[in-house]
Amino acid sequence: MNNSLPNKNIISLLELQTMIKEKLNSAFSANYQVVADINEIKENNSGHCYLELVQHGENSSIPQAKTNATIWSYTYRMLKPYFESETGTSLSAGMKVSVTVQIQYHELYGLSLNIIDIDPSYTVGEIQLQRQRTVKKLIDDGVFDMNRCLQIPALPLRAAIISSTTAAGYQDFISQLYSNDCRYNFRTALFTAVMQGKDAESSIIASLDEIYKTADEFDVVVIIRGGGSVSDLACFDSYMLASYIAQFPVPVITGIGHDKDTGIVDMVANTMTKTPTAAAEFLISCAEQQDIYLNEVAEQLADTLKTKLQNKNYELQNMAMKLKNAALMKTEQNRYFINDFFSLRMKPVLMMCFNELRKKLHLYQTTVELNNPEHILQRGYSIVTRNGKVVTDASAMKINDEIKITLHKGKKTAIISGD
Repeated sequence: MNNSLPNKNIISLLELQTMIKEKLNSAFSANYQVVADINEIKENNSGHCYLELVQHGENSSIPQAKTNATIWSYTYRMLKPYFESETGTSLSAGMKVSVTVQIQYHELYGLSLNIIDIDPSYTVGEIQLQRQRTVKKLIDDGVFDMNRCLQIPALPLRAAIISSTTAAGYQDFISQLYSNDCRYNFRTALFTAVMQGKDAESSIIASLDEIYKTADEFDVVVIIRGGGSVSDLACFDSYMLASYIAQFPVPVITGIGHDKDTGIVDMVANTMTKTPTAAAEFLISCAEQQDIYLNEVAEQLADTLKTKLQNKNYELQNMAMKLKNAALMKTEQNRYFINDFFSLRMKPVLMMCFNELRKKLHLYQTTVELNNPEHILQRGYSIVTRNGKVVTDASAMKINDEIKITLHKGKKTAIISGD
């Protein structure tokens, strides 16, 4: 080929780009409604918003189409607050959107889409659809109800807290928990984590991993975060985080300040509360319920012991009365017998024998009277019972045993403190 010969078909790059621009502007003069995922998004100092839109293959993360898009500042100033007010969230990477675009071609920057409108209802629908898919996957995996099936201990006094150190919600939780009116002695350990943004999911999971290493030291895990926008709380709809919490071996309590929807993390957690303060109140209420239960058990036990002691007291009184009656009856019988013999004017030797017998009978009567439990108690002795049984051996009692002491007048309860 002779390169020295002139070629009338040779054009400059600018001429070519101008021709492409004219052709595209002529062929694509209308506006188009386009559905795509936001792959990247950023705002510059001038107020313009630059995006990279992408379409992935079905059930695949491999891009099938990709292009740049722009929302010029005069349009972005209107679209941004409108979209956020309608959806409760901001435009962000990973979001699926439906936008109205104009096709533009620039000699320097090539092909791009000029976004002139956006449909927030489409994005809201996609967010809800993705939430439904996540919930279904958790159910299909068989993990959705696992954490909710765990039993929270009757006294959940040891709590592992996942929160940002400086978060107001964490301070509210601690203040409410430790200022409880009943002065329950809670013990908490803070595991710090990023609670919003792209790093939140991995940060919270890392904290859960740390808690898992000493899981036996905690009764519950409490995840705390104050209120925020839908985008701030998007991490709590994460499949990975929700799956991790659902399978965690310690009951998880959430205290996340959702404005509207309940997060998927709330759904799989053992117990959901609406705010950090409410999470603290839940733990306090658990302790109060156990306190009430223990008081009821103590009252029932006291009533049972009181009834048994009364029954034993009745038995002792009946026994004493029987002994007294038997002694009186025997004495009376012997008195009549002796009087009968004396009336026969027995010989002096027999009289001496009967006098000796009468002395012995009198001694017997006196002995019976002295052994009467009522008389024993009058002399300063007492009856000690433990668990409703009379104690005769000090070694049968242990430190902190509760005993009942029956005196001549009244009864007392005592605790064994030492030898």
